[in-house]
Amino acid sequence: MKKLLSGNKYLVRIGAVVLLAGVIVGVYAGFINKPQSFATETVTVGSVAEVVSVTGKIHGEKEKVYYAEVSAPIAVMDLEVGDEIAAATQVVTYETADLERMRDEAELRAVASENGVKAKVAQSNQNASRYSKASADEQAYQLLYALSRMDSNNLSQGQYQEAWNIGCEADSINKKIADKNKQIAEKTSRLNSLPDKNTEEARNLAGEIASLNGDVAGLQGSLACLPPTEMTPEENAHNTYDQNLMEDITRNWTQATTEANTYEGQIMNKYAKEELESSHQINELSVQTTEENLEKAYRGVTAEFGGVIKEVSAKAGAVVAKGAPLFTVESTDSMQVNVEVSKYDIGKIREGQKAVITLAGKTYEGEVAEIKKLAIADASDKAKITVCVKVLNPDDTMILGIEADVDIYADEKENALLIPSSALYADEAGDYCYGIQGGKVVRRDITTGLSSDSAVEVLEGLASGERVITDAVTDEQIGQKAVVE
Repeated sequence: MKKLLSGNKYLVRIGAVVLLAGVIVGVYAGFINKPQSFATETVTVGSVAEVVSVTGKIHGEKEKVYYAEVSAPIAVMDLEVGDEIAAATQVVTYETADLERMRDEAELRAVASENGVKAKVAQSNQNASRYSKASADEQAYQLLYALSRMDSNNLSQGQYQEAWNIGCEADSINKKIADKNKQIAEKTSRLNSLPDKNTEEARNLAGEIASLNGDVAGLQGSLACLPPTEMTPEENAHNTYDQNLMEDITRNWTQATTEANTYEGQIMNKYAKEELESSHQINELSVQTTEENLEKAYRGVTAEFGGVIKEVSAKAGAVVAKGAPLFTVESTDSMQVNVEVSKYDIGKIREGQKAVITLAGKTYEGEVAEIKKLAIADASDKAKITVCVKVLNPDDTMILGIEADVDIYADEKENALLIPSSALYADEAGDYCYGIQGGKVVRRDITTGLSSDSAVEVLEGLASGERVITDAVTDEQIGQKAVVE
């Protein structure tokens, strides 16, 4: 009886297992044939903007290094890094006592120079007048000597021959005397023109003049030793008159020649006058320069625009040289954010594009103002391009050097066909999405355009009003029954 019951229990267990397996198979078959629900969204028409999101630091749109315009001690300069200054504020003043003294000295030199020029020009003109008179006298004495010589030659032939010989010899001696005197005059002029009479040249000239004077004395002695000619008392008187006259003429002629040579050497030529005038102009320019420097010192240094002191290179009490840096100001009345953009995004950005700047929970309007033409390496040694985004509505809460988030609206398009970003997929074949057609999951290959964080533009492959799946889908689910959730 017990064995029978045991056998029945075994049959009951087998039956239960079979029954359970049938239930499981039935349930699984029912589950397989049941459609899966998916979240979907409709393909819409709207606007899309492609945004390049970057981070950068706030900077002043303008930065200026102020340099000393004069060499002078700084009287007042109370600046520290981080100080804020307003436009048109005088921030540096100079001590001007030294510059005022330099100006006064330059003016005195210019006056002295002008008087010196006038005096030298007047003296030169006076010497020119004296030279003209001496030169005219020299020519007149030369003519008188020739006339006297001709008169002396009109004596009788017999007496004249002897007188002629004596006269020729005397004439030769006189010419030699005149030539010696002319040389004496020239060398005397050269000696007088030397500023230092103790040089070897001066001593040589003095020796040569003494030697020439000795020659003249010897010639005059020879002239005195000439024998008298046999003439009548009247002829002798006439001849004596001529000889005395020629002697006087020769003496005066020599003196006129000496004076002409002396005064000619003391006349300034045009080059000497130009040199003198140039020297005077330099002194006048010195006055102008010192006056300009003094005016700059009186004016001091005034801020061209409002901003914050970025660097200080000098202090009050220091003597600065012209051109030395004083301080650097970065503007706060016009500000910008300098961001670094990768090579992948730079092609999307153009000057004039809109931007939104987020700083400490506040947003500001912006605009791409400049794209730098030189790439720089970032901390990872990757090339980045600096883009300057101008802040259109800055306020007092913006602090230079602080970081800000920037969204640059690279491209915008109206009336674009759009799907959610969560519906987009991509593989080697291109972009695609999933939809439901005929109650089954299908793949839809598409061509995309602009994209934002939330939407993607569809250029080809979908139509307005169609629905796309926004849940996660895999290619293994293609053809599976599906319904809209």
